[in-house]
Formats: sequence, structure tokens, C-alpha cells
Amino acid sequence: MRICYDKHMTTRSSKQQLFLDMFVGTLIYAAVLGFFNDYTDILSTSSYSVTFALAFVMQILTFLTFRLKDVVAGWFKARPGKAAKVGLVFGVWFVMFSSKFVFLAVIELIFNQDVVVNGFVGLLVVIISMTVVQKLADLIYKKLA
Repeated sequence: MRICYDKHMTTRSSKQQLFLDMFVGTLIYAAVLGFFNDYTDILSTSSYSVTFALAFVMQILTFLTFRLKDVVAGWFKARPGKAAKVGLVFGVWFVMFSSKFVFLAVIELIFNQDVVVNGFVGLLVVIISMTVVQKLADLIYKKLA
């Protein structure tokens, strides 16, 4: 998401953009996680502070996952041939799929009993929902330009 709060500002440094992306992403994730906590049995947190901390941790994990995906994709795109294309698809799929297990392990490690996620499928539903809301926010922002 590319956000500019100052209409006179024409460019942002990469650090400023990272801050805005992480800040807005964390707020979006906190809202989505709050709804899952309040209205479903998929996610349960002990307090809103824990929900917000979980949103921040998941935003960082998502950022790192997409960075790793870009590295893997770049490596395969630099290679010629059909095997590289197959490797690209499998490599990106593997990073995106296996990252959910890393998410579950990190959540368990950091939050222990304060956060309960009902399994891999539950986490997948939460992550897909957060991604959809993030993409909708990006689309609305772009349409308003």
C-alpha cells in the first residue's frame, strides 16, 4: 500500500514507505483479527492488546514471507528453460504454503496460551481474509487518486 499524508510530499524514502506499509497493514490486520476473535471460533485472544500484538507479529511475518517469495522468484526467473518455470511455480507455492506453519509456530512461541488458532485451515482462512481486506484497501486507495 502506498500512502502519502502530505499533499506537498512528492517522494518518500524506502524507510518512510516501509513504516507506512507496516503501520497501515498492522491496523488492518488488527481490525480483521478483532472480528475473527469476536465473531468466530477460529481465533481466540485473551485481550485486545494481545490481538494488536498478534497483528503486528503477523504483519512482520507476512512482510518476510513476501520478501522470501520475491527472492525465490527472482532466482528462478534468472534461469532459462522450462525447468526454471516449473521451479518458479513450485518454489513460490512452497514458500507461501510452508509459511503458514511458520506463522503457527511463531504464534505459539510468542503468545502461548494468549492466542488460540484452530489449526492450519483456520489460520489459512484468517490470512486469506487479511490479504483480501489489504488488497481492497490498496484498490480503493488507487481508485481515489
